[in-house]
Amino acid sequence: MRPTLQASNKVQVGNEVRVDPRLIQSSQILQLSRQDLEVALENELSDNPALERLEEAEEPLTEDAVLRTVAPVELKPSSEDFEYRRCLPNDDQDRVDWIDLVPTTSTLWDHLRAQLLPMLSAELEELGDYVVACVDSKGYLSMHVEEIALETGHEIDVVERVVSNLRRCEPSGVGACTLQECLLLQLRETDSLEDKLARIIVRHHIDDLVAKRTDRIMRKYRVLPDVVQAAFDKIHACSPYPGEAFSDVPSSMQPSRRSAISPDLILSLVDGSWEVEVRGTDPTSLRVSPVYRTRNRQLEEMALPPKDEKRHISEYLNRAENFIKSVRQRRQTLRAIGRYLVENQSGFVTTGRFQFLRALTRCQMAKDLGLHESTISRATMNKHVQLSTGEVVPFDVFFKPALRIQMMIEEILLTENPQRPLSDEAIARLLAERGVSVARRTVNKYRDRRKLVSSHKRKTA
Repeated sequence: MRPTLQASNKVQVGNEVRVDPRLIQSSQILQLSRQDLEVALENELSDNPALERLEEAEEPLTEDAVLRTVAPVELKPSSEDFEYRRCLPNDDQDRVDWIDLVPTTSTLWDHLRAQLLPMLSAELEELGDYVVACVDSKGYLSMHVEEIALETGHEIDVVERVVSNLRRCEPSGVGACTLQECLLLQLRETDSLEDKLARIIVRHHIDDLVAKRTDRIMRKYRVLPDVVQAAFDKIHACSPYPGEAFSDVPSSMQPSRRSAISPDLILSLVDGSWEVEVRGTDPTSLRVSPVYRTRNRQLEEMALPPKDEKRHISEYLNRAENFIKSVRQRRQTLRAIGRYLVENQSGFVTTGRFQFLRALTRCQMAKDLGLHESTISRATMNKHVQLSTGEVVPFDVFFKPALRIQMMIEEILLTENPQRPLSDEAIARLLAERGVSVARRTVNKYRDRRKLVSSHKRKTA
């Protein structure tokens, strides 16, 4: 019997999404603070001979200042560059925003929104976004369900349902209000003997856990020492702060530690009109080396240009151009956000009084500006705004409802009579007069969070 040969041709067709490296660089630069952008620029200038910084005796004019003077009609962007136009406000709701595909490290809040919002109906998405905004950097819910219901106008049972969905999200333990609740959320998955005992210990014997008293638990529940120790180990393996596992910036561009706060955006009222100044590296102070441009043209005219030199020139030219475009895009985005704030938060930006701060989410700002929420998140991450009063505040104050109330409490205590300090009940009444309804226990919790002592201690201090 003759052997037969069988040949088969298999063609595999698939779609693979490749993210342009320029988008990665653009998103990373967008989320850098002013100081960290300067560090990134110095590194790029050192590594890339095709990128140059213009040396000027005085502060260079910004691109916008020149355009406002000589060509006000041309202020409307006309660049054909996709990256330049994509970050500007637009009305095209159907266009794909490829920045969503950039594989940068997600923030905790981005990660939670991506999980929670698909669980909710369309009418509850805004509430879900608000609940996520109430999660602090450690992963704890900073507002009680009743407060969220009051702020958003939803029924308490609806808010409880959304919060319950939040607590099903990763990282496990997120959305808890107390440490005990956080540990229980992390221990709810399995039903082994050790897990059941661990839950009992967290609920009823947390003191024995701290003191490592295994004998009392052994006698009470009639279990072996190994089982108690295994339960202890499971509890110790839980994270008390599940949100801290998330880094806010990519490791390739980690921010440097700073001792002084410097604003990235300055909002000032000059002669009755608002001025929005973006601090930091100005793209008009950067240029691509003319020497590299000239040599690139010469190589393109050659029939057989040297491959190594061609590759070198092309690589560094592209890097320089993309870096400058990314810096320009960052400036455009921050300026758009600044203009949005002076239009929608004018009371707070003008006075610095937190009672005038209106509820705002990154989702709402993104929708109003025609940008993606991840763009807003990156643009405001770890950055500060200088108000017209000269006060510098983090961007988070615009998006964190609980922080607004904490700062209002601090304002009230700064103006109280030292001889007759206000009780938490009195502070709650004053907050109610300013349009914020919170319980006395909430005032107590927020006062402790801001490390403000009680009325008794303030009087005796």
